[in-house]
Amino acid sequence: MEIKKEIGFATELVPLVKNHTKVLTYRLGNKYDFLKVGDVVDTYDSVTGEVFGRLRITKKEKTIFKELPIDRIGHEVYPSKDGQRRVFEKFYGEIKDEDLFIILGFELL
Repeated sequence: MEIKKEIGFATELVPLVKNHTKVLTYRLGNKYDFLKVGDVVDTYDSVTGEVFGRLRITKKEKTIFKELPIDRIGHEVYPSKDGQRRVFEKFYGEIKDEDLFIILGFELL
């Protein structure tokens, strides 16, 4: 069975992807570990399900939450580590310092 190559973004982030301000995404766990640099994926609004473009993966890194940057260019900036944790917990539930994150860089095609 082939894994469908797609990435969803919250509605409020779609304009940032479309205008090329957002070129990084932080994802909890290994769900997107199958993606490789150079892969092209569909991208969609995770609330409406509407596909709004295709992305090419330009970089891939792994880290843990406590090492995840709060002010990296190409991603939303967080006021503090606690602020970052609160945002991620809205999407994922409880976040621990040692939780694995994948950082994906991308370009909108």
